[in-house]
Amino acid sequence: MKPGAHAVLAAAARAYAPLIALFAFALLATRPAGTGIGFLAGLAFALVIVLHALVFGAGAARRAFPPWACRLALASGLGLALLGAGAARLAFAPQLIEAGAFAATAAAAALITAALFRRAPTLRDGE
Repeated sequence: MKPGAHAVLAAAARAYAPLIALFAFALLATRPAGTGIGFLAGLAFALVIVLHALVFGAGAARRAFPPWACRLALASGLGLALLGAGAARLAFAPQLIEAGAFAATAAAAALITAALFRRAPTLRDGE
């Protein structure tokens, strides 16, 4: 999108992105662990990343959540999930699994979005 082309859309994205992220964190915090809510909250958080990339461009999305941070979040999410699954006797093992699923899903969605935006010529920055 060209700078200044859709000011209303950019303002709406700036207003609603924090609310969507808050919704994702509220899902993660309020729903019972062990129901797969970490994955769903991760998908809700991925909406923020995709919205940011669509409205402000792929470059802005890469600057907001760089690939090295995505890979670090993905690795730590998988580590948390494996730790929770491996140490099932811990009192907080289901919460570890859900937090790991949240981090892994959000980071994987960010990496997939970045890869798709690099491949599709109509989604690249600079028209």
